[in-house]
Amino acid sequence: MDEISHIAPWYYRPWRGNGRTKAFIRDLIALIPGVRFWIARWVFLGPNHNTHRFWGVFPTMAAARAYIPDRLNLGFEDPAFPENFDETIPERDAPVVRILSRLMPEVKTVFDLGGNIGFCFYRYRSQIPYPKTLRWTVCDLPFVNELGKRLAVKRGETRIAFTDNEQEGAGADVYLTCGALQFFEAPFADILGRLKEKPRHVLINRVPLTERSSFFTLQHSGYSVVPYHIANLNGFVAGIEALGYKLMEKWKNDRFCDILLRPDRYVRHYYGFYFERI
Repeated sequence: MDEISHIAPWYYRPWRGNGRTKAFIRDLIALIPGVRFWIARWVFLGPNHNTHRFWGVFPTMAAARAYIPDRLNLGFEDPAFPENFDETIPERDAPVVRILSRLMPEVKTVFDLGGNIGFCFYRYRSQIPYPKTLRWTVCDLPFVNELGKRLAVKRGETRIAFTDNEQEGAGADVYLTCGALQFFEAPFADILGRLKEKPRHVLINRVPLTERSSFFTLQHSGYSVVPYHIANLNGFVAGIEALGYKLMEKWKNDRFCDILLRPDRYVRHYYGFYFERI
C-alpha cells in the first residue's frame, strides 16, 4: 500500500485517515476494472478545476477518441488563445536552452514541431543571441499558424515562419519539439524517418514516457478532451538511434501523468533528449 500511495497521489492520498470503510471501498473499486473504468470516466468529465487530468488506457488513438463526448471533441481550438503570454523560460526548458545556446553559432535553421504560435522562439531569445539570418520554422495546425503569423507581424519579427508540412523539417540544423509528441499518433521515429534528409541535431523535451508498453489515454484541458500518446521509453530511444543518431544527453522533467484510478499506469516522469546524427 505504501508504494501505491507514493505513486498515485490523486487517488490514494485524499483517503488517508478517513477510516477503514472508505479504504475498503477504494481498494474494491481499484480491483474491479469495469466499475473503475466508468467511475473514473464520471470523475474525469465532471466539474474540476484541474485542467491537466487524464482518464483511460487504450491500445490505439482511435479507441481513445471513441470515448470523447461530442461537446468536448473540440481538438486544440482554444477560444482563449493567448497573444500576450509569459515569456519567462520554464525551469524544465533549461537543458534545451543550454544546448541550443551552445549550438546556435553554427545554426541557420531550426524546425520546431508542434511549436504553437512560437512560444519557444520568443521565450528562448532572452537567453540565446539569435543571428539575424536565423530561420525558425514552426510546424503546427493551420489555424495555429495563422495566429502565429499575425503575432509575428505585430511584433515585427521576421526570423520566424509557419507551416503545416512536416517534410519542411528535412535537413534542418536543429529539429526541436517541446511538449508536442504526445499528441501525435505515429511514433516520433516514424516522423523523423520520413524526412528525406535527416536533421543534424534533434532536441526533444517534455514528453511523457513509460517503462511499460506504449498506450493512449485522454487528456482534459478544461475546454476539450484529446488523445494523449504515452510511448515506451526504451523503444522511443532505440527507434531514433536506429535512424543513425547518438544519444548525447537525457534528462527528466519535474512532471508526472496520473491517470484516474489507474495507479498501475502512473507515469513518473516526462523526459528530454538531445540526439546528434552520426
